[in-house]
Amino acid sequence: MDYFELEQDAAIKAFLEATKSPSKKDLFNLYYNHFLHPDHYTEHTNKVCKNAIDITYDYFLNLSKRKRFHFLRALGKLFDVALSMKSWEWMLSRNDAAGFWGKMPTYFLSLTSLTESLESIRRDMGEVDRKCLYQKVICVEGESEHEFIKTIYLTTRAANFDSPIYCYGGKGELRNLLRFIQEKNRQGIRVFLSFDNDGDSNAKIFISKIKKKCNVHKVFGFPRDFESSFSSEMLAIALNYYLTKFSRKKLKKVTIKDVNRLLRQVKPFIRSFEHEWEIAISKPKLGKILGGLTADIIKKEWNDIFNRKRKKKKHKAAIFRFMKFLMQ
Repeated sequence: MDYFELEQDAAIKAFLEATKSPSKKDLFNLYYNHFLHPDHYTEHTNKVCKNAIDITYDYFLNLSKRKRFHFLRALGKLFDVALSMKSWEWMLSRNDAAGFWGKMPTYFLSLTSLTESLESIRRDMGEVDRKCLYQKVICVEGESEHEFIKTIYLTTRAANFDSPIYCYGGKGELRNLLRFIQEKNRQGIRVFLSFDNDGDSNAKIFISKIKKKCNVHKVFGFPRDFESSFSSEMLAIALNYYLTKFSRKKLKKVTIKDVNRLLRQVKPFIRSFEHEWEIAISKPKLGKILGGLTADIIKKEWNDIFNRKRKKKKHKAAIFRFMKFLMQ
């Protein structure tokens, strides 16, 4: 934060201390004196400011003092963006652009200066209302989950699953995950994090360390691991399809009884399956198959899965809770 921004923050704080119920004129004077450019496109920016105040005034009055501060700061950045847009509209379309920019083929990179203002608006509005943060990123522990979510989106095209996915690669990658989440926090992007409980206390320690240093919007822990969160029937169907498509060996058919027996073992489900069937399983490929099966169910029974309070028995598997987690 530069000195000019610190001055603006101080002006907002002083304004809120001195004016408990500000008028529209009070708000305009705040921005006119501390935020709006005194020389460039003054008519344009003054109009943008008045419009913003007229549109948001009632909303602003209903905010708490803390939220008012963040809201006023977000509007201040809006006026920076509005001025830049007006300036660049002319700079990009001017008749002598070729001559003016001729020796600067990367002239358009200056537009990226808007990034900080836009991210600042998103961060501050996130402090006003988390629901204002439309953009989110989903952090998953393994490639299986990544392929699963991606397949559901590509199959259903449901906007609920159209979010960037970051695979952090396991609890041993905590340092890299912390850096990633902190950067998303800086950008004002909501972070959704899923993890495997693994049947031990390490998962709780893992989440505790993250929450101490980062802001995570929602957390979902698979009761055991991702694959074990599906019904026995779905796992049997997916594994049989996998063996048919990817195995060169002729193997016995996987039954629901087989799946239930393996799920009772202490080892992770896939490791138990690999040991007994003597085959290596590509978890991303299996995740893609499970995603396709889940997408088919979602398309047919969306209301029963996501909207009805009383869920059908077949929709009580943990994977459907994970689906609801992704849609928040």
